[in-house]
Amino acid sequence: MIGNTHQLVREQDGLYETAARQGDIVHLQLLGIGDLYQVNHPALAEQILADDHDRFRKASLSQDDLGELLGQGLVLSEGELWERQRERIQPAFYMDRIADYADTMTAEVRTAAADWTGTPTVNIENEMKGLTLRILVKSMFGSDIEYEDRGIRETVRALQEPGQPTKQPIARMVPKWVPIPMWRRYKHGIREMEAVIQEFVAARRGDGVEDRDDLLSMLLTATDEDGEAMSEKLLRDEMMTFLFAGHETTATALTFTWFLLAQHPAVERRLVAELEEVLTANHATFKELPELTYTEQVIREAMRLYPPVPSIPRETTQPLELGGYTLPKGATVAPMQWTIHRDNRFWEDPLAFRPDRFAGDDDRPQFVYFPFGGGPRRCIGQQFAIVEAKLILATLAGQYHLELISDPDLDLSVSITTRSLDPIRMRIEPRD
Repeated sequence: MIGNTHQLVREQDGLYETAARQGDIVHLQLLGIGDLYQVNHPALAEQILADDHDRFRKASLSQDDLGELLGQGLVLSEGELWERQRERIQPAFYMDRIADYADTMTAEVRTAAADWTGTPTVNIENEMKGLTLRILVKSMFGSDIEYEDRGIRETVRALQEPGQPTKQPIARMVPKWVPIPMWRRYKHGIREMEAVIQEFVAARRGDGVEDRDDLLSMLLTATDEDGEAMSEKLLRDEMMTFLFAGHETTATALTFTWFLLAQHPAVERRLVAELEEVLTANHATFKELPELTYTEQVIREAMRLYPPVPSIPRETTQPLELGGYTLPKGATVAPMQWTIHRDNRFWEDPLAFRPDRFAGDDDRPQFVYFPFGGGPRRCIGQQFAIVEAKLILATLAGQYHLELISDPDLDLSVSITTRSLDPIRMRIEPRD
C-alpha cells in the first residue's frame, strides 16, 4: 500500500538516485500519488518535453500541489489559454527589457552589499530569497515591499510546508478542506500573498499604466483578439505565479552556489580574479556581464548539481511508448534533472564541482542539462534569472568571502523545488 513512500520520507534524493540506477525509466509507487514513472535519460526527457510535447499535459499532481496557489497562471495553464498568456507576457522578458530591469537589480544588490557590512553571519537562503523577491517586485511590478515587516518569509515557508518530504504523504492523503494546522497555515499564506497582490494592483491603477512597460502594466492593459481585458482572477493567478515562483528558483540557485564556493576555494579564487579584472567598481553592471564568463559557468555548474526544479512531471494524454514500455493514458512521468544532471554516462566525475564543464561547446545531448526545462514550455524567465544571478554573485562575491559554518552534509528536499531542510549558515568576511 505504501510502496516507496517510506524511502521518500527517509531520504528523498536517495530514493531518486537509487531508482536511477535501475534504468532509464523506473516505476515508483507513492502514497497519495500512485504510480510515478521516473525518467532518467535525456533522450526520453526530450521526447516528453519537446518532440512529443503535444501528447503530454501538466500532471494532475502539479495541479494538486499548486493549483490553489497558482490557479491558471503560466506555470499550470494549458492549450489556448497558455498560448495567449505566453504571447502577452513574453515581451516583458525580451533582452532590451531585461537591460532596463538590470538598473533595479544593481541598485538592490548594492543595498544588500551595504547591509552586510558589520553582519557576522547569515542564513544564506533567507538572504537570497529576500533579495530576489525585492528585485522581482520592484522590476516586474514597479513596487516596494516590506519583506520582513509583512512576514513574507513566514508566508513563503507556510506555502512550502506541504512539499516537505515528511509532510508530503499527509498532504497527498488529507484534503485541503480538512482544517489540520498545515492546511490552515497554507490557506492563510495564500490570503496574505493575495493581499500583497491587491496592493500592487491598486497602486498601479492609481498611478496609471500609461508609458509603463513592466510586467504588471502589460497584464493590466493586455486584451485578447476580441478586445477583452484579462479577468481579475487570471490577473491574480499570473501575479501569484511570478511573485511566488519567480524569485524562489533564482534564490535557490544562488544559495547552492554560495554553498559550493565555500567548499571549493580554488574555484572561488578564480571567480574573484575574474571580478577583479572585469569590474570597474565595487558592483557589477549589465554591460560587464558578457565578460563575466567564469561567473556564469559557476552558476550553471551549481544548477547542474542542485537544479532549482529537480523534476518536471507530465501526464500522458493517450497510451504511448516511452523507453521501450507502453504507458497508459493518464500516466504520470517525471523527467528528472536531479538524476540526469548527475549521470556518469554524460558527466565525468558527476558529483564534483567543476565550472569548466561549461567552458565552450560540448557534445553532450541537448537534454543532459535542462535546469530551465525545455521545449515550448521552457521557462519564460530564463534570461532574467541568469542576468539577475550574475549581477548578485559578482557584486557580493567581489566584496565578501562567505565561510560555511553549518553542517556541509545537507538534508535535502527534492520535491517541487530543491532546498535544504536545515538552515545553511555562513560567516561574512569582507575582502581587503
